[in-house]
Amino acid sequence: MRSWAAVFFITGPGFLAAQAPPALPGCEPAPEVRQVLEDKLAPKTLQDMRFADRIAYRRNVLEDLIAKYPREVEPYRRLLEATFQDDTEHMPELVDRYRKQAERNPEDPLALYRAGAALVNRDTTMAVKYLEQARTLAPGFAWPALELAGIYSPGRKRADKPKAEAEITAFFAACPASTEFWAQTRLGRIGSPELQARVAAALRARLANETAPERLKDYAVLWSIEFRVRPPREHDALRRQVAADLRRLETLNPKPDAAWLVFLKDGYKQSGAAPETVLAMEDRLIREFPRSEEAWRVVEARWQKAHPEPDDQSDRAAWAKYHAAYRAALKDWIPRFTESRELQHEAWFYEIREDPDVSPEVGLSILDDYLANAAPYQPPAIGAENAAEFLVDHKWQPARVFDLLRDADRLRDQWHVRMLGDNLSAESEDLWSANEVIMRQSVAGNILVAARLAERPEAAERVVPYVERELPANTWEIVETRYWQNRGRLAALEGRKADALAYYQKALAARKKPVQPFEGRVRDDLTDEARALWNQLGGTESAWNLWIKPPARIQQTQETGWKAPAKTMPAFELTDLSGRVWRLKELAGRAVLINVWATWCGPCKAELPHLQQLYDQVKSRNDLQILTLSIDEDPGAVAPFMKEHAYTFPVLPAQSFVTGLLDAVYIPQNWILDTKGAWKWTGAPSVPDAQWKEAVLKQLESAR
Repeated sequence: MRSWAAVFFITGPGFLAAQAPPALPGCEPAPEVRQVLEDKLAPKTLQDMRFADRIAYRRNVLEDLIAKYPREVEPYRRLLEATFQDDTEHMPELVDRYRKQAERNPEDPLALYRAGAALVNRDTTMAVKYLEQARTLAPGFAWPALELAGIYSPGRKRADKPKAEAEITAFFAACPASTEFWAQTRLGRIGSPELQARVAAALRARLANETAPERLKDYAVLWSIEFRVRPPREHDALRRQVAADLRRLETLNPKPDAAWLVFLKDGYKQSGAAPETVLAMEDRLIREFPRSEEAWRVVEARWQKAHPEPDDQSDRAAWAKYHAAYRAALKDWIPRFTESRELQHEAWFYEIREDPDVSPEVGLSILDDYLANAAPYQPPAIGAENAAEFLVDHKWQPARVFDLLRDADRLRDQWHVRMLGDNLSAESEDLWSANEVIMRQSVAGNILVAARLAERPEAAERVVPYVERELPANTWEIVETRYWQNRGRLAALEGRKADALAYYQKALAARKKPVQPFEGRVRDDLTDEARALWNQLGGTESAWNLWIKPPARIQQTQETGWKAPAKTMPAFELTDLSGRVWRLKELAGRAVLINVWATWCGPCKAELPHLQQLYDQVKSRNDLQILTLSIDEDPGAVAPFMKEHAYTFPVLPAQSFVTGLLDAVYIPQNWILDTKGAWKWTGAPSVPDAQWKEAVLKQLESAR
């Protein structure tokens, strides 16, 4: 195969001339292309469009750019990503187009790259072939290496860490200061510390000459890399550097918008600035952009800090007081922050969707506003499924549910194809498949309940094949419970009431713990449905108490929520935020609890106060140890978070370690190691939040 560096042709007798090959894209879009992308495809522009209009508009803008600048890579990449994410029906057509272009132009590296990128996770074998061919023709062409790095990354069927690291190194050799999203994501997960340090140096040098505000926001990327590659003992000096950068940045944008002020505010927070400095930046944002989405986010965050959610999920009075205060705040915010669609048309819906006491008049009015002014701006499945679940939960207008969920099967089919692909590891594929089953069961359950409420059993016929299909083996508790509950609903709807009771009992037996209170109420649809059917059949109270009693649990993991991990814990050497180095071999003799979390993870934030209480209780013991692994891509955000919440447990920045260890990463996770360093348990206790500390301590003690 010929290289672009040596393509010649004869122009006449005895005359040899060099043909200039078609230009290949560089690391950044041409200025005129970048300008169009920033002007016409700005996030603010897109979010103000209805979802269907947004898809068509974005596709037209990108196709026009491709027609005008056919040798630029960014419009092709944006079109592939947008089609894959939001316009799945057009994806086969786009893949076919790029494949045919590659077949017609087998010596054009750009055509080969496009085909390879389009085929990743669809026909990954062919994708690798095209990408390798593109690199053979043009060794310095960066973009094939980025796709190959993704193909070989952890969590993939073709996972190969040395290959992945070599590919991301090749990409940054060609594009040393790139801030492209996937390049930076893969750099943090598979790039060596030496490579990350080189990228940080190149990016800092590039940004020193930038003046455009959109480019200057790349300082956030730079700081993230620098915190990753610098040891914790140097983080204080690095925070001083961030503060100096921010002082310079403030002088470079004389007409800042709200997004710029948020960028500065977040930067000052990361720099370790005094709370007064961050507060002053927030006040400036509210003062200069008083109606903006960004100002509302600040005001809402302040309100939430001043009004923490009640600790006790069973305290109905406390939760009623909390929601009354939040609703009063909403009434104040809505006329103030008019530029936020979420506040204007979504916030009330999400506030009352779980409220069983909201009146039909108020609830349906809020739902209608949500469907008219918020749902059209979201992916179709989200708005329709939210609305259908709301109606079913409140037993209102059940016939409306059938229209809302008319396209649910098609939309879920598209989602399933998009998320799985052909290059997921077995663990990742199991995770996404379980999620898909949960979502489909939720839709099927809402249709079954609506059919019962509307007295239209024929409306449920479409979900019968799905409801009656075989339960996946070794599935999650929630999947098994919902599966048998839907079997019970279908049997009852079809008049097979004895069968329905058997299925309901199976669903109840699948539950590993009692239903817990949520915001002061206990909602147990499964038990309520079974009890209603029992009463219809003339069952007695004493017999019900015998029937409802679950069978004895056999395995401890079914009782506790813990399970044995599928992997062994590798040796590690990780440094915490104070600079202390932790090694697995040095933990011998102690049972160890490792909590995996991130500052952006909501469930993690709910768990961490209980973890701090446990740490305070056992930190003086020499037979137990508590560690936490933060998977934040920006380790610089962790210390301010810890300071803000007064947490003192050890934090080891470990994104690369965790993503390299696990094929599918979800958080929070809790791991327990025995005194020999063997990984014994993973999971979480199946108890109410108030009992979390005692349950985890019991499991930790068992590992001694």
